[in-house]
Amino acid sequence: MKLIRFAASLSALSMAIAGASVAHADSPDQGSDTASSATAQQAYQAVERADRKWTDAAADVPVNASGKDAIKTTQQGVGISVPNDPSSKMTIAGRNGKVSVDLPFSSSASKAASSHAGTATFDNKNGSSTTPIVRKDGSVQINTVINDAKAPKHYAYKMQVPEGAKIQRAGSSVLVTKGEKMVAGIAPAWAKDAKGKSVPTHYEVKGNTVTQVVDHGSQYAYPIVADPWWGIDLFKTLEVNRKGQWQGQNVYSGELSPWGWSVYLGNTGPNMPNNPVLGNRIIRYAGWEEWKDRLVGPNPAETLVQQYSCHVRYGYAVFGAGFHWDLEAARPSNPDWWWLPIWKHKCNW
Repeated sequence: MKLIRFAASLSALSMAIAGASVAHADSPDQGSDTASSATAQQAYQAVERADRKWTDAAADVPVNASGKDAIKTTQQGVGISVPNDPSSKMTIAGRNGKVSVDLPFSSSASKAASSHAGTATFDNKNGSSTTPIVRKDGSVQINTVINDAKAPKHYAYKMQVPEGAKIQRAGSSVLVTKGEKMVAGIAPAWAKDAKGKSVPTHYEVKGNTVTQVVDHGSQYAYPIVADPWWGIDLFKTLEVNRKGQWQGQNVYSGELSPWGWSVYLGNTGPNMPNNPVLGNRIIRYAGWEEWKDRLVGPNPAETLVQQYSCHVRYGYAVFGAGFHWDLEAARPSNPDWWWLPIWKHKCNW
């Protein structure tokens, strides 16, 4: 089954907006202003309150107040740039190509300001702000901080993708694919208010534009943070004969990245994992292409495919099974593995 075959309807490229904006714009020419450090600090604190793990994951890279890019870095082999001017594009580039994205409200938003390494804030001057956080794992959270009920509910991102690539919705995620390869993707959309209450949100896709809709209102506590999370690598580590494993044979090991876990778990349905749905399939097909690119080569032994498929199917129960998925090359092919109860073979036959 090919990646494009399972990708359901197109569900928005999830790169979203963050910040804590203070003023409303009267005209687009105010976009030449620079967001204040106070606005940047307020946006950062809003994201930190939503989940401290997100701000703790920020890459320790400086923010440049002058020049084209506020942030330009390579993390885990992924090239990321965040512009100073909101009318310029933000980019993320990996082994299968580069994706560029227009920031929302670029005609009226302020230029970037920063209060912490690895983060930049654009005041949208409409009750919201956009705060990209470049993470150490090579992903980017483009947070939207919504300050009051008058702020917009729609945040649009126009994308530029490699020639021949397609934007595909896969459940709650969005994938940019070229053939069977994934160029980049967006984890399932979410939004939280200041008390931790979930706020309804979803993506809409029209052409190359992905829009996050956040259905906020006075019934929620502000500021609200919405987080489309953009990434490339589903796996944090891929290695042969990792330390602590038996060294007498080739053991191929992989561990999902935080972004990969979000895609894997965020698309699951009520019957998972016995009735795999799209999050499972993304890891099964796009994830295996990543293993082939980064670790096992284009023509891996059938037993490795079988063991990997088994780990994907049952990997939700990580307690007792471990976070590492280990595939042993010396094991025989077992095309009927899926007929047997997991407790009998534990993906090891």
